[in-house]
Amino acid sequence: MLNIGNEKVPLCHGVSRRSFLQSGSAGLAGMTLPALMNLQARGAVVESQAKIKNCITIFLVGSPGHVDTWDMKPDAPAEVRGKFSPISTKVPGIQICEHFPLMARMMDKVSLIRSLNYNTGSTHENGQRWMMTGHDFGPDAIKPHAGAVISRVFGQRSELPANVVLPAPIGNTGAGPLHGQQSGYLGSAHEPFFLNSDPALPDFKVADLEVPKGLSQFRLDARKKLLDQVDELQRRTETRTTQSHDSAYQRAFRLLTSPKAKEALDLTKEPDKLRDRYGRNTFGQSCLMARRLVESGVRYATVNHFDTVFNLTCWDMHADGGSLNNTYLDYERHLCPQFDWAFTALVEDLEQRGLLAETVVAVISEFGRSPRLNPRGGRDHYPDAWTNFLCGGNIRGGQVVGATDKLGARPSDNPISPPQVLASIYHGMGINLDTTMMPGPGERPVRLVEAEPIKQLF
Repeated sequence: MLNIGNEKVPLCHGVSRRSFLQSGSAGLAGMTLPALMNLQARGAVVESQAKIKNCITIFLVGSPGHVDTWDMKPDAPAEVRGKFSPISTKVPGIQICEHFPLMARMMDKVSLIRSLNYNTGSTHENGQRWMMTGHDFGPDAIKPHAGAVISRVFGQRSELPANVVLPAPIGNTGAGPLHGQQSGYLGSAHEPFFLNSDPALPDFKVADLEVPKGLSQFRLDARKKLLDQVDELQRRTETRTTQSHDSAYQRAFRLLTSPKAKEALDLTKEPDKLRDRYGRNTFGQSCLMARRLVESGVRYATVNHFDTVFNLTCWDMHADGGSLNNTYLDYERHLCPQFDWAFTALVEDLEQRGLLAETVVAVISEFGRSPRLNPRGGRDHYPDAWTNFLCGGNIRGGQVVGATDKLGARPSDNPISPPQVLASIYHGMGINLDTTMMPGPGERPVRLVEAEPIKQLF
């Protein structure tokens, strides 16, 4: 029996929110409560039984070298093992890089997946699409981001959108604009809400939550009335029932005027000591913001660790002497410590607030990096094998899923494809992957992802 695909859900086109409110770029609607209850009654979603209620995804743009971080090969030749040494963790037999000492102490909560791989190309965008949608695709068939899927299945549970990306969308990573952070055929109602602001700045503000300068309350009310008229016209022309209709523009307007939204995005409410613990940098404060958003009702928050790979210190360790000149020194002094502080602060913070049991934290990246160092002492793109990891919710921590060979060149045990990671998150959130379908192009029902969950995680 198909579920979501049975409802007529036309794609969202037409007037943009910018033309009404002069701010932001993201539609903010989700499925209405009556529609969600209808799906639950049919057995598509069993939210009450799901251990995982929320997801925070940390996307490491540029991709760390797996042999230098979470799948080290200390017995390999020097040109493979690199410059870092492994350290023991809280779990006997599991070692990780010496520059993640805080993470090593909480390895009992983490499930490392060391055998990820795919074979459709080695651009950043290939990996971004695989890991954020569970699909590869071209401009003629854009697949929805996992957060958009969660928004479509569950809808909003507060005035805040279900799906948020921070601090900003991924920009130029070398091979085009298709990064996998769009709603695709699900329409603008489920497009991620992009923060588009740096939460580490002293004067941090979210532009979408600020009434444009010069816009009086009278004009704002007039635009609200116009929105109502547009919604009434849509209700008369769309095939969906009035009961299940709730305009993206209406929800955008409610967010603009929502005290709860502004409260959730106010980092000054957090103690200085906690902000210091996360790290007073864009990544650290974005992770803290993600926790505040989930606590306030956001279902799926994505933190992009960097929005490009060019001319900045990031995980893309080519050591080319030019625009991609990241080296071991950058890993040691900047990237590894920054990640170690923010990730462990997030996990500890969620646990102390009683949120870790219902929130999965997924750390993902595009691919691994070449097992053998290049002539410049860096590592290049390598989708044949790499490591990502999950913790929280009902994910079984303290384990390694899969393995690579002695050089870290290929999976030697239990090869895992990117769609299986997303299938695991969906499964953990109570979604029946066999019966829950999406309204695809032309409203044809399509499966969320062509993969099964990773059994060892649960």
